[in-house]
Amino acid sequence: MRYVRESSMEEYCTWYLRREASKEQREPANWELTEPVTNMRRHHGGKMRPWFDATTRWRIAELNAETDLACLVFLEDDWTKGAKLVVPGRPDYRILKQVASNAKQMDYLGRLARLIRYYEGLQRDAFRLEGPNRIAVCSAEPCEMLTNPSARYYLLDGAGRCLAYMLLLLENKAESKPVEAFVAERSA
Repeated sequence: MRYVRESSMEEYCTWYLRREASKEQREPANWELTEPVTNMRRHHGGKMRPWFDATTRWRIAELNAETDLACLVFLEDDWTKGAKLVVPGRPDYRILKQVASNAKQMDYLGRLARLIRYYEGLQRDAFRLEGPNRIAVCSAEPCEMLTNPSARYYLLDGAGRCLAYMLLLLENKAESKPVEAFVAERSA
């Protein structure tokens, strides 16, 4: 991981709210950006860890796709377990590279239109995982690192984009490029 510059929780929240609005092909409302942190906690709480506060260190970084990105902790919920993307019971079962391997083995790509769009767009180099398409990661929780010993960071936002990119890398259909990310680190 190469740190590029300092950032802030407010910058992350503003970026996220703008990205969500763009998915709906609209500009964010003034009320959304007036108090971005409050609005994130209220409307997108899953993208905010309880420990995100004034002591959290925020930075923009470039992640190496083959080392840093591959070892991010992926979401574990009923949907990812039901889809067999996340299969508990072995070390590192939530690591992005393992999740992508599971997806490849069951031809998961054909199931989700959004994942196909990301896959094809990244393959054609129509967009990169940077700027408005960057991802967000944060310090992994101790319980996440216990069951995924290779992990240090959790994939907070960008699961679909990262899964598509990791599939391309596993299939040797894309060249490895740095991935830009917001990085939130828990204070010591």
